[in-house]
Amino acid sequence: MTDIDALIKSLDSSYFELGEAFADFPDIDLWTRPHPKLLSVGELAAHIAYGEGSSFFESGVDSPLNVRDARYYPHTVGTPVVLSMSAAEVLEEVNRVHEVCKAAFLADPKPYDALNPLRGDWSWGYTLEYAAFHVAYHTGQIYSVRHLLDHETADN
Repeated sequence: MTDIDALIKSLDSSYFELGEAFADFPDIDLWTRPHPKLLSVGELAAHIAYGEGSSFFESGVDSPLNVRDARYYPHTVGTPVVLSMSAAEVLEEVNRVHEVCKAAFLADPKPYDALNPLRGDWSWGYTLEYAAFHVAYHTGQIYSVRHLLDHETADN
Protein backbone atom coordinates (compact mmCIF):
# COMPACT_ATOMS: atom_id res chain seq x y z
CA MET A 1 0.00 0.00 0.00
CA THR A 2 1.34 3.42 -0.92
CA ASP A 3 1.17 6.49 1.30
CA ILE A 4 -1.56 7.89 -0.96
CA ASP A 5 -3.60 4.67 -0.66
CA ALA A 6 -3.33 4.84 3.12
CA LEU A 7 -4.41 8.47 3.17
CA ILE A 8 -7.44 7.76 0.99
CA LYS A 9 -8.34 4.87 3.27
CA SER A 10 -8.06 7.21 6.26
CA LEU A 11 -10.26 9.77 4.55
CA ASP A 12 -12.85 7.10 3.75
CA SER A 13 -12.81 6.11 7.44
CA SER A 14 -13.53 9.71 8.41
CA TYR A 15 -16.58 9.68 6.15
CA PHE A 16 -17.75 6.43 7.73
CA GLU A 17 -17.62 8.15 11.13
CA LEU A 18 -19.48 11.15 9.73
CA GLY A 19 -22.25 8.76 8.73
CA GLU A 20 -22.36 7.46 12.29
CA ALA A 21 -22.76 11.02 13.59
CA PHE A 22 -25.81 11.42 11.33
CA ALA A 23 -27.50 8.24 12.61
CA ASP A 24 -31.13 8.92 13.55
CA PHE A 25 -30.70 12.65 13.04
CA PRO A 26 -34.05 14.49 13.13
CA ASP A 27 -34.59 16.71 10.09
CA ILE A 28 -36.12 19.43 12.24
CA ASP A 29 -32.75 20.13 13.89
CA LEU A 30 -30.52 19.94 10.81
CA TRP A 31 -30.20 23.72 10.42
CA THR A 32 -30.68 24.56 14.11
CA ARG A 33 -27.81 26.27 15.87
CA PRO A 34 -27.53 25.40 19.58
CA HIS A 35 -26.04 28.87 20.10
CA PRO A 36 -25.68 31.85 17.72
CA LYS A 37 -21.90 31.31 17.58
CA LEU A 38 -22.07 27.56 16.96
CA LEU A 39 -22.86 26.17 13.53
CA SER A 40 -25.68 23.75 12.83
CA VAL A 41 -25.07 20.17 11.74
CA GLY A 42 -26.17 21.11 8.23
CA GLU A 43 -23.74 24.02 8.11
CA LEU A 44 -20.89 21.80 9.31
CA ALA A 45 -21.73 19.22 6.65
CA ALA A 46 -21.85 21.91 3.95
CA HIS A 47 -18.47 23.16 5.16
CA ILE A 48 -17.01 19.65 4.89
CA ALA A 49 -18.31 19.27 1.33
CA TYR A 50 -17.16 22.76 0.34
CA GLY A 51 -13.69 22.12 1.77
CA GLU A 52 -13.10 18.84 0.00
CA GLY A 53 -14.63 20.02 -3.26
CA SER A 54 -12.50 23.16 -3.38
CA SER A 55 -9.37 21.11 -2.68
CA PHE A 56 -9.86 19.02 -5.82
CA PHE A 57 -11.75 21.31 -8.26
CA GLU A 58 -11.18 25.01 -8.93
CA SER A 59 -14.93 25.75 -8.76
CA GLY A 60 -15.69 23.02 -6.24
CA VAL A 61 -18.08 20.18 -7.01
CA ASP A 62 -21.46 20.95 -8.56
CA SER A 63 -23.56 20.44 -5.44
CA PRO A 64 -26.21 22.23 -3.40
CA LEU A 65 -23.66 22.06 -0.56
CA ASN A 66 -21.11 24.07 -2.56
CA VAL A 67 -22.14 27.23 -0.72
CA ARG A 68 -19.56 30.00 -0.55
CA ASP A 69 -20.79 31.14 2.87
CA ALA A 70 -19.95 27.65 4.20
CA ARG A 71 -16.28 27.99 3.30
CA TYR A 72 -14.99 29.19 6.67
CA TYR A 73 -16.48 29.83 10.11
CA PRO A 74 -16.06 33.66 10.12
CA HIS A 75 -18.22 33.82 6.97
CA THR A 76 -20.83 31.28 8.04
CA VAL A 77 -21.38 32.49 11.59
CA GLY A 78 -22.67 35.85 10.33
CA THR A 79 -24.56 34.42 7.37
CA PRO A 80 -26.40 31.27 8.44
CA VAL A 81 -26.72 28.61 5.76
CA VAL A 82 -30.10 26.89 5.54
CA LEU A 83 -30.89 24.63 2.60
CA SER A 84 -34.06 22.76 1.68
CA MET A 85 -32.54 19.34 2.33
CA SER A 86 -33.21 16.60 4.85
CA ALA A 87 -30.52 15.09 7.05
CA ALA A 88 -30.44 11.98 4.84
CA GLU A 89 -30.11 14.12 1.71
CA VAL A 90 -27.28 16.17 3.24
CA LEU A 91 -25.37 13.06 4.29
CA GLU A 92 -25.90 11.46 0.88
CA GLU A 93 -24.67 14.63 -0.83
CA VAL A 94 -21.59 15.02 1.38
CA ASN A 95 -20.69 11.42 0.57
CA ARG A 96 -21.33 11.99 -3.15
CA VAL A 97 -19.03 15.03 -3.16
CA HIS A 98 -16.35 12.92 -1.48
CA GLU A 99 -16.72 10.14 -4.04
CA VAL A 100 -16.51 12.64 -6.94
CA CYS A 101 -13.31 14.11 -5.49
CA LYS A 102 -11.80 10.70 -4.82
CA ALA A 103 -12.66 9.43 -8.32
CA ALA A 104 -11.11 12.51 -9.92
CA PHE A 105 -7.92 12.08 -7.92
CA LEU A 106 -7.68 8.34 -8.61
CA ALA A 107 -8.27 8.94 -12.34
CA ASP A 108 -5.17 11.14 -12.39
CA PRO A 109 -3.21 10.37 -9.21
CA LYS A 110 -0.54 12.79 -8.15
CA PRO A 111 2.67 12.01 -6.29
CA TYR A 112 2.59 12.60 -2.55
CA ASP A 113 5.00 15.55 -2.72
CA ALA A 114 3.55 17.21 -5.85
CA LEU A 115 2.01 20.59 -5.13
CA ASN A 116 -1.77 20.97 -5.21
CA PRO A 117 -2.28 24.21 -7.19
CA LEU A 118 -5.63 24.77 -5.44
CA ARG A 119 -4.13 24.75 -1.94
CA GLY A 120 -1.20 27.14 -2.10
CA ASP A 121 1.92 25.41 -0.83
CA TRP A 122 0.21 22.14 0.18
CA SER A 123 1.30 18.90 -1.41
CA TRP A 124 -1.27 16.40 -2.61
CA GLY A 125 -0.23 14.14 0.26
CA TYR A 126 -0.88 16.89 2.80
CA THR A 127 -4.16 17.75 1.08
CA LEU A 128 -5.34 14.19 1.73
CA GLU A 129 -3.95 14.17 5.28
CA TYR A 130 -5.71 17.41 6.09
CA ALA A 131 -8.97 16.28 4.47
CA ALA A 132 -9.13 13.24 6.77
CA PHE A 133 -8.43 15.43 9.80
CA HIS A 134 -10.94 18.05 8.60
CA VAL A 135 -13.82 15.56 8.30
CA ALA A 136 -12.96 13.97 11.65
CA TYR A 137 -12.71 17.33 13.42
CA HIS A 138 -16.07 18.51 12.16
CA THR A 139 -17.64 15.12 12.88
CA GLY A 140 -16.66 15.71 16.52
CA GLN A 141 -18.33 19.11 16.34
CA ILE A 142 -21.46 17.47 14.94
CA TYR A 143 -21.59 15.16 17.97
CA SER A 144 -21.18 18.18 20.25
CA VAL A 145 -24.01 20.04 18.51
CA ARG A 146 -26.20 16.96 18.80
CA HIS A 147 -25.46 16.69 22.50
CA LEU A 148 -26.27 20.38 23.00
CA LEU A 149 -29.57 19.78 21.19
CA ASP A 150 -30.23 16.94 23.65
CA HIS A 151 -30.06 14.16 21.07
CA GLU A 152 -29.28 10.57 21.84
CA THR A 153 -26.31 9.57 19.67
CA ALA A 154 -24.43 6.46 18.74
CA ASP A 155 -21.55 5.54 21.02
CA ASN A 156 -18.87 8.02 20.06
